[in-house]
Amino acid sequence: MVEQSPLTLDQRKQLQLAKFSFWDESEHTLWIDCRKIFPALGVVSVPSWDAMMMSAAKVDAYPSNLQVLAWANTAHINAWRKPIPKWVQESCALFPTHQLSLLHYAGKYPQMLELLDNSPMLAWRLVSAGLSEPEVVGLLGGKRQLMAKQMGWPGKDETIRFLRNLRLRIVNDDIAQQVEVCLMDEQRLNALQTLPRINSMALSLAARFPELIGCRLHMALAQLPCRPMQCKSMVELLEDAYALADYLGLSPAELKNIGECRYLIEVSQLYQGWLTQALQGLEVKALNPQRLSAQPTVLHRNDWHALSVLQQHAWWVNVDGEPVEGESTANTQPCHLLAWQDEEGVWAALIDATNKVLKVRGLDNVLAGSKQLTQVHLWQAGQL
Repeated sequence: MVEQSPLTLDQRKQLQLAKFSFWDESEHTLWIDCRKIFPALGVVSVPSWDAMMMSAAKVDAYPSNLQVLAWANTAHINAWRKPIPKWVQESCALFPTHQLSLLHYAGKYPQMLELLDNSPMLAWRLVSAGLSEPEVVGLLGGKRQLMAKQMGWPGKDETIRFLRNLRLRIVNDDIAQQVEVCLMDEQRLNALQTLPRINSMALSLAARFPELIGCRLHMALAQLPCRPMQCKSMVELLEDAYALADYLGLSPAELKNIGECRYLIEVSQLYQGWLTQALQGLEVKALNPQRLSAQPTVLHRNDWHALSVLQQHAWWVNVDGEPVEGESTANTQPCHLLAWQDEEGVWAALIDATNKVLKVRGLDNVLAGSKQLTQVHLWQAGQL
């Protein structure tokens, strides 16, 4: 089953379209009445899977943002969806745009169906490139290296192998950008050839930390099932670890310990050990949670280390490994550290001088959820 990221406003509005969709058995067509929700789209017609396969009619210019395969399975939607092979539905539903175009091309052209099976990312790139149908068909009949080159990617075997080895559960803007980063950097692309399977965690790590490609941690993560929030948590943890290591001035040999970890829990343990090392000699006690209320409040700079002990997060170090300034000086602007508690624990947020949120963490360095982010946004709004 395809995993869904948090829904955007457009996606939430789209879900209502399932109630305004009607299956016409005699016409073998799904009619989507968008007039009440997206007036500019009018009424959209989508042929049945059989019609897509059998009809010589050209592929329609469907609205690119419609994600019909993610809508509720009403009687009318189900009647249209049922004949479509499940793997085809899931492959098309991976992508944030052009789902219907991809589906129709896959139904009409066996070459696109094969491409969708072997390299769905390349298939999506092809149908979303703004090409005419004859241009798409022409590329489908040629070598995939040439197809990749026409899409703006390196036209070589390594590109095709990388795309074929991708195992993604969802493609959003971040993941699409990570694919782009790895394809357009020859060092990353060549290094990734050693991985027989590249999931979203392995992809995220390669895009953000190319020095870790092929290490023990990278190989292990590539074999694990993963979700978007796990990828984000991994990136944040590794950024925290490298920033703290930079602050401590650790040697390259000590930094290699990150890549030698087998699991992220080992990276977390490594980070906590470095945190203990950084706090040695300061005689800092953990902040008493009873001092915190349900509303975010600005901590005095003297309490930053105490909160760091409580949450196991080095709040005084930023993502570049440099100390965060808590007070204005001649050369710096102040950062604020907010802290509060709720039923899920103690939370903190680092806010820079422009009122931008740099990061939010909970106990044991856990990432914040939507509830905690809302609290921070409400505090920001109060500062305007």
